[in-house]
Amino acid sequence: MPNQPLQSASSSGKFTRLFSPSADNIVPLVILLLLLHLLLWSVFTGLSHRAPDWDNMEELVWASGLEWGYYKHPPLPSWILYGLVSIFGRPVWLTFFTGQLSVVLSLWLVWKLGCEMTTQRRALIATLLVSLVAYFTVRGVMNNHNTMQLWSVAGAIWMFYRATRYDSMRAWAMLGFFCGCAFLTKYSALIQFTAFFLYLLLTGHLLRARTWKGIALATAILIAMVTPHLLWLKQQAAGPIAYAGNEMVPQATYWLELQELFSFALTNLGRIAAMILALVIIAIWAARKYKLTPKSARPPTIASELAASDRFFLLLVGLAPLALTMLVAGAMKIPLAAHWATTFFILFGFFSFWFLRSGDDAALLRKTVIVVVVMQVLGAAGYGLARGPLADKSGRPSRATFPGAEVSRQVHTAWQANMQTPLQLVASDTWLGGNIATHIGPQVQVLIDGDFGKSPWVNQERADKCGMLVAINRSKVNPDQIDSEVIALMAQSTQHGTLEIPWTKKPGGPTVVVEWGIIPPLPECNTLAK
Repeated sequence: MPNQPLQSASSSGKFTRLFSPSADNIVPLVILLLLLHLLLWSVFTGLSHRAPDWDNMEELVWASGLEWGYYKHPPLPSWILYGLVSIFGRPVWLTFFTGQLSVVLSLWLVWKLGCEMTTQRRALIATLLVSLVAYFTVRGVMNNHNTMQLWSVAGAIWMFYRATRYDSMRAWAMLGFFCGCAFLTKYSALIQFTAFFLYLLLTGHLLRARTWKGIALATAILIAMVTPHLLWLKQQAAGPIAYAGNEMVPQATYWLELQELFSFALTNLGRIAAMILALVIIAIWAARKYKLTPKSARPPTIASELAASDRFFLLLVGLAPLALTMLVAGAMKIPLAAHWATTFFILFGFFSFWFLRSGDDAALLRKTVIVVVVMQVLGAAGYGLARGPLADKSGRPSRATFPGAEVSRQVHTAWQANMQTPLQLVASDTWLGGNIATHIGPQVQVLIDGDFGKSPWVNQERADKCGMLVAINRSKVNPDQIDSEVIALMAQSTQHGTLEIPWTKKPGGPTVVVEWGIIPPLPECNTLAK
């Protein structure tokens, strides 16, 4: 018995050393920090939001079926969510968790890349710093194609590094796989591919036969992965290509384009501001011990201890996507949405090496962990409170405070009061229809904007004969666009009604107004095979 406290203390010490920045192997610390990141942003957002963000709801609706493509984007993110929905159903938190799963996987791959160039500790410092970029935090809970592309682009960069450094055919093959995943997520992957080509061109790798063998292998795998989607795309009169074209209508003048580029740059500067702030705090904190040391006697920067080829890789591959996008957009007068740059900052954590000094890496990592964890906790808690309880109490209507469950309950009650058959189809915009369908159950599908072309998972013959619920958002605050097809379907309904629900918990605050209508099933519905 007297030895028990000593054993307990010893066990506690072993546990502490296992996750210490001073440990010989810091893999357990890396995994712990990444899991903390995943839990922080998933839990705080999942608990505080009554409804997901618009993009998250869109993915939930698309996850109704496995298609080779969807009317806006390639299919991979919807396939991933389809698998998760099959296991967990369609709870609000799942979309936030899925977005952060992409973030955490990308951070792990960034760390693995860093370990190729430098020590585990220094690689983790860079990884922790980039984790503060808004696309990994407040925008990392947005389960859209930008966020879901993070992991595949990070993997492609890592494999590209290994392929060019080691002439590894396995790395070239994995590069093809990651590039295929990136392309099947969003066509903007082509920007990253261009950055790879530019690196090969400037470094002389294209003069080597081994490089061309690797390119051939990676390309063959890429083509095999994307061909089914490209064949599907060829058959679409109004698919992702048309959508992308509508999003990139050129500006009328170069002056307007210059303003767009300035706005794009300024917004993204704001989205990396937390990383910059953390770097400043860490650099000042770490420099305190050099206060009385002459500059000539201070240790060099971490960057100076990297191989020259690695510095060039980080600078070119890290900066080229952003620079190329702005140059091409500027020349063609294409307006840029700030979030299109989501994957452009993956390597920015490594730029801290030009400001942080070599020396006691364990102490530097310890400072980085403290600063980053504090900022992550404050950021996740603040975001959850601001978007949820505080917005609710102040009466600020938003997607996060939308009473989706109550809207769904009331329109479903109206259907059940008028129809003897279960509700299976809701015709509405993606947001409102998604809120109604996800709360009723997986058997209810959404006919997006009343358009069968946008909703390939809906059988048109069955829909025509088995009826549907039609819903239109008539709220005065931020109503969604009402498509003509939905209005036409509402005109066919035989039962109508309007419900009005408080949007927030503030007395006298804004309300959600939903017009609903029922197109009843025909007798032939019972004869159709399900």
